[in-house]
Amino acid sequence: MISRRARLVSFVVVAGAALVAAGCSRSVEGEATASEAPPEPSSTTATSSAPTTTATTTAAPKPVDPDDYAATSEGVYYFASPGGQFGCAILVHTAPLTGCQGTMPASAPRVPGSGAPDVLVPANALMLEGDGPGEWVSIGDIAFTDLGGAPSTLPHGSTLTVDPFTCTVDEKTAVTCETDTHGFTVSETGGEVW
Repeated sequence: MISRRARLVSFVVVAGAALVAAGCSRSVEGEATASEAPPEPSSTTATSSAPTTTATTTAAPKPVDPDDYAATSEGVYYFASPGGQFGCAILVHTAPLTGCQGTMPASAPRVPGSGAPDVLVPANALMLEGDGPGEWVSIGDIAFTDLGGAPSTLPHGSTLTVDPFTCTVDEKTAVTCETDTHGFTVSETGGEVW
């Protein structure tokens, strides 16, 4: 079976060839006339310089040891964002789940309230199950913050991976937690789910 990308590439190649062929076979009615040649420059100086480029590279996130973030309960891992605005957890002791709660951005959507699903309230957490898309939620209890003490901070440029989740903290995008296909990103100024 031909992939969608392969079909698209084939279409672009065929369309490009057709345009080139059409451009080469175009005829123009009328008579050819001679035009004056452009004046010769009085002196020519050849200069050459390499184009100036600036390469910006972003360092790949550094993996951290999950044991440094493990709670006393097996399969439970807690971390805090560097600014402390988000408390997050990876919970794999039952059905895999990860999430963050804290001071959500003003752009957080309104969602059904916990305990009052008929009332829409601003989301106060994001969560991601192992087999579904990320979602904005309202939770009544502290679900993603370590009640046993202050969780370890996951530094900028670091990645905590506990299968099936990878959570990364970046200076620009703040906290991102994802699986191979779904996830969420949240910062003080915005967030998204996929």
